Order: sequence, then C-alpha cells, then structure tokens
Amino acid sequence: MITYFNIPPGALINVPITKKQFAEKTALSSVEKRVLREDVERITMKGLLQTRTTGIASYNDSDYNYDQIIFAEVDIRNQGKTALVSAMIQKAFPAPLFLILQCGDAYCVNGCVKRINQTDSSKRVMEDMQTTRYFTLDDDDKIVHDWLQSLDSTKIICSTLKEWFDELSSKLLMLKVSDETGTFVQADARSIANYRQLLGQLKENREAQQHLLTEIKAETQFNARLKFNTQLKALQIQEEELKKRMK
Repeated sequence: MITYFNIPPGALINVPITKKQFAEKTALSSVEKRVLREDVERITMKGLLQTRTTGIASYNDSDYNYDQIIFAEVDIRNQGKTALVSAMIQKAFPAPLFLILQCGDAYCVNGCVKRINQTDSSKRVMEDMQTTRYFTLDDDDKIVHDWLQSLDSTKIICSTLKEWFDELSSKLLMLKVSDETGTFVQADARSIANYRQLLGQLKENREAQQHLLTEIKAETQFNARLKFNTQLKALQIQEEELKKRMK
C-alpha cells in the first residue's frame, strides 16, 4: 500500500516497533493496553519525510511543527477497533503521521492534524481526525482504483512540508466524497473546505431523515404521519441536491 504514495526513495524506511517497545514509550489506558495486546499484530515505520529526504522546507510556527512527516503501517485483527487503534498510535507520535491500517487483505488510511499544546509544547492536540473506508488493492471498484492513483505524492506542488501534508490529507476525504457521487472526484487543499461543508450537511440531513423515520414508525395519527412523510420527502430531495453539488 505504501507504494501508492510514491514517496521519495530516500524517505522509505522499514523499522518494526514491537508492542513491548510501543507500550513502554506510550502512556496507555487499560482499554488501549488490551487492544494493543489482543487486536494489534504489528506496527512498522515505513516512511520519514524530512527536508534532507525530500528537498521540501520544514514549517514551524507557534501552533504547528512540520519538521518531519511519518508514514506507518499497523496490522490489526478487528476492523471494529480501527478508530481506537488509530487514535492510540497517532497520540504516540508528536509528528504528523499518515497511518495505513491493514486487516486481512483490506486497507484503510488514517491521518490527523496535530496542533502544539500551548501549555506543554512537547504534547500535541489532535484535530480533524479522518479515516477512509476499508478497500482492497485488487478491487474492481473504479473509484478505489482512481483514488489510489491520486495519492502519488510526486504530483503535489508545494513549498513546505505543511503544504505537502495538507494536500495529501485532502485526498483522504475525497474517497468519501467520491463514494457519495458514484464517480471519482478530485480536489486540492484549497477547495476541500467546501467538500467538508457539504459532507457535514449531508450527515445532518441523514440524521434528520432517520429521526423522521422513527417518528413515522411510532405515529398512529394519519395527519401526523402525512406531515412527517412530506418532511421526509423534502429531506430526500435535499440529499440528492447535496450529492449533485459534490460532482
């Protein structure tokens, strides 16, 4: 999976981290310790992007530090633990990190923005955590195929490692957008805010639809059911309009 990112050869590494090493260097809750023990098979560092390995300038200010960007892979036994494992590993590394999770022959990619903790500069506040859905590399799904090709980091035009990270991060969200539209959609860091807004509106719309369906199921009055069904129809039309705006 790491090959799809096409990171510079000088930035490629293959450094395993044992579960014992990880546990010794990371403050873990009792739940995280159990997940590490029972659901994680292996953790491997796969890439370390720095100015010397990429030729791209680092970026530092009072909120963010982009001296390096890490790629790591983790093999897990249960897709249901994806969110917990992702947060646990992201928390362990102060540097920006793209995490490739593998469960059997299925993969997903996780990433998040890390802001410097203003009360303790050695710590990070994780923001905008996002994880793609699971997919397989031999999938006949054209959306997945086109999306994988879009991950090629050599096509990113940037002047700093922060811009590089933001550009690649924007691509993670686009798999979700493409699933909604039924065709591959590509965007860059400048237009991603619009897609985030549309996905947020789509989520709210579907939550409202689910609430109405519950109301309709419980309602016995004909007029009230008619009112709810009219509202549901309006939301369904709005949902289709939102999906069209994503294309």
